[in-house]
Amino acid sequence: MDVVTAQPTGQRPAVRQTVTLWRSLVAVVVVCALVLVALVTVLVYTRTGARYDHRMEWALGGPPWLFYNIESRLQQVSVLRVGIAGVLLALVALGRRRVGLAAGALVLIGGATVTTQVLKNEFIYRLPGAIVDDNLPSMPSGHATVGVSISLALLIVLPASWQRSSLPVCTAVGYFFGVGTVIGHWHRPGDVLAALAVCLGWTAVAFAVVAALGGTRRDRSISDSASARMQRSLAQTLRSATAGVAFVSLLLLAWGAQTAPNWRAAILGFAAVIAVAVGTLVVYVWVARTADRFLR
Repeated sequence: MDVVTAQPTGQRPAVRQTVTLWRSLVAVVVVCALVLVALVTVLVYTRTGARYDHRMEWALGGPPWLFYNIESRLQQVSVLRVGIAGVLLALVALGRRRVGLAAGALVLIGGATVTTQVLKNEFIYRLPGAIVDDNLPSMPSGHATVGVSISLALLIVLPASWQRSSLPVCTAVGYFFGVGTVIGHWHRPGDVLAALAVCLGWTAVAFAVVAALGGTRRDRSISDSASARMQRSLAQTLRSATAGVAFVSLLLLAWGAQTAPNWRAAILGFAAVIAVAVGTLVVYVWVARTADRFLR
């Protein structure tokens, strides 16, 4: 008589969950790489793209105190403070006894920061055909990378009970570092979008590190009424992230942010703000949903 060995009941869902997670992480990394290639090709290697990217930056502005308020906050960024932030976030994760989350946070911040500096200073503008002016190299934005990567790492290491309150704050920080560099005339919109792509790609790598170290949990969406709950959760996550973007937008308006007076420049200014806002929402909503499903 043949002996049939039954597979444990919980093994197949666990295997499917692992495959689903790794497939989504690989897909995100590939998409981020393609977005970077597209941004570089259009905005750095074509004169039309570079010209419109430049015009979108200078279509935004405001009174002197607007630039002072933006610059006084962006200038707080330094290598030492980035390192301190990484260590503190790792300690938060270790305080939860989650070594994988600590490693993932350090990988995210360190990987995104180094990648941005290498791409900007050693690669993108050194290739033949790059359009270089006095403000370059600038893609990806280093300040946006720092603000986004640290806030995403914080979103990852915090427990589930903190997500609803922390997501608007983290999104607001990332959006301020992104749109603030554009309105403050430190960077072009394309530089910020490139930084978002770098950070999202490294967040996927950070999730992979957590999974490799056994730090993932059972997919919270696996149940009888998973679809309805996922839709509600996605809507809640989107609302929370949008609240962070809306807060920063109102803050900048209160400081006097505005578009140029002519309608063509106004359209370009609104396009720049909308592009950065949408990019920020995509990044933070995906990270929050993935962390909630697999890491909490």
